[in-house]
Amino acid sequence: MVVGLGDHIPTTMYGDEILKIFLSVLCGSILGLEREIRGKSAGFRTLALICFGSTIFTICSYLLGVEDNRDRIAANIITGVGFLGAGVIFRNNFSVSGITTAASIWIAAALGMFIGIGEFLLAGISLVLSIFILFVMDYIQFWIDDRFQHRDYRLVFKDKAALGPLRTQVKGLKMQARFIRTSRSDEQVIVEFQASGRGEKLDAFNDWLLEQEAIQSFNW
Repeated sequence: MVVGLGDHIPTTMYGDEILKIFLSVLCGSILGLEREIRGKSAGFRTLALICFGSTIFTICSYLLGVEDNRDRIAANIITGVGFLGAGVIFRNNFSVSGITTAASIWIAAALGMFIGIGEFLLAGISLVLSIFILFVMDYIQFWIDDRFQHRDYRLVFKDKAALGPLRTQVKGLKMQARFIRTSRSDEQVIVEFQASGRGEKLDAFNDWLLEQEAIQSFNW
């Protein structure tokens, strides 16, 4: 028995095109609401349009009627979404922002494609899991970040005698420190290092730095 490509096509793919485009707008809007609440660059309308557009292109793919290559347009949705996602990712010094928003754009397109081929159950489950990741796991990430924070410090000392108290304070707060560079300019000693630990310990360390007269300036 020879199994053709058509045997793998969901029976729900054809028909209900109007229902599909309305559902895609609804799913994209729900997903975009979380980004809008957080004030991200790709929010409510953007994700709704991306999900909507993915559904339209997926519908176009099978309405063209090319049996052996009906995924031609749908496959290129991924390429287009990649350009959109790259546009919301920004690098600022030591941090990178916009990755979660870019991932949301990617998921919105995937939801639109699911709806376009009539897989409403899979689209619904995927939407629920996406909302769970964006909302619930945000609190888990906050808990982890608070206990495992990393900060890059640059300290300017008036003289090298203050280096001893610095190391003592780091050990006293039970922080992990990796000293990257120590240099001298005229009478100043510049120390660059990365510290890691609980958020409250790092805040206490910042307070200690502010009280030290031997430290001319510092930033992180």
